[in-house]
Amino acid sequence: MKLVGKVQQGFTLIELMIVVAIIGILAAVALPAYNDYTTRAQVSEAVELLGGLKGPIAAYGYENKAWPTLTATPTLATDVAATLTGKYSNVANAVTGAFPVGSIKATMKAGQANTKVVGMATADGGQTWDCTAANTITTVDIKWLPQACK
Repeated sequence: MKLVGKVQQGFTLIELMIVVAIIGILAAVALPAYNDYTTRAQVSEAVELLGGLKGPIAAYGYENKAWPTLTATPTLATDVAATLTGKYSNVANAVTGAFPVGSIKATMKAGQANTKVVGMATADGGQTWDCTAANTITTVDIKWLPQACK
């Protein structure tokens, strides 16, 4: 009786090198995209901080015909309570401009957008706010802005 031996089969070195090359190409494409997504999330934090201030700023402006000072602990009648610091951004503590025209801004403090500015501007006392790159305050690249600000 004859025993038939099985021939071991496996991957050749060339096949393994091709797989490694494909994975390397995919990683080279994926890492920059991932960095853009994380930066976009960081920038959206600044937009959210500014968005939470729009209502109180507009209300103060219409009552007093002037813009308030933003502070974490209000002590004066001209102060409005505000969250000014996030993990990735800091909001300026003042609304610039003369009522009803004004703007608020947040400066990024981390990531690819570090030191860039996200700003919101109003020309009607806070009824509408513009956070697009066209408002000349925003210096963050348009690819990192949330959809509402493009």
